[in-house]
Amino acid sequence: MKILNPGPEDYHIHSITFSDGWNSVDEIVKYAGDIGMTKIAICDHSAALLKADGLLKKTYRSPCKRWQNVYNDVEVIFGVEADLLNEAGDVCMEIDGIAGDFIILSYHEEVFKSNSKKIADGFINAIKRYYDKIDCIGHVCIGLEEGDALNVIQTANEYKVPLELNAKYFKQKPEAWQVLLNNADRIYVNSDAHLLSDLRDARNEAFKLLKQMKYIK
Repeated sequence: MKILNPGPEDYHIHSITFSDGWNSVDEIVKYAGDIGMTKIAICDHSAALLKADGLLKKTYRSPCKRWQNVYNDVEVIFGVEADLLNEAGDVCMEIDGIAGDFIILSYHEEVFKSNSKKIADGFINAIKRYYDKIDCIGHVCIGLEEGDALNVIQTANEYKVPLELNAKYFKQKPEAWQVLLNNADRIYVNSDAHLLSDLRDARNEAFKLLKQMKYIK
């Protein structure tokens, strides 16, 4: 298993600007510099979950194309936490019709409520259809039984799509993530931060757990 972001890089952060985080894009970027981050991806929820949850974004998405970091040297990517829509593997990976530069494909029951087998089939079909657009499969151990998660992980490996060790969920129930840790070829360790304290602490806590569980030295 290779960790693709062992250093101060986090590719799953939510803002209040575009979804359900508590801080604006600019506040996140300022704080990321304060705590020594070098690269972040602000991956807010797709239009499908925004609609399903009744979440309100605060502004248009199009200014992201000309936004510049005027605060520090942190490299900032505007991504999308895309949503699996159905068993066929249809995906929503846009906000305001604009796709992100880093796509995390996740399952949320507000958008696609089904059983573990059908969710896994949806992931597998989406990977086969969009492997060249998906940068990461998000929190695959949430909502799936272990055998179904394994099938998704193996398909992701086959199509060379990395998987996410989601620090927020990993620290809550580390044992549920062993199927990923034992089988994924490549992973990102991301915070799924909705608060600045998540950005500061979640990945550090995940790496401590990985050491305790002897997955890293």
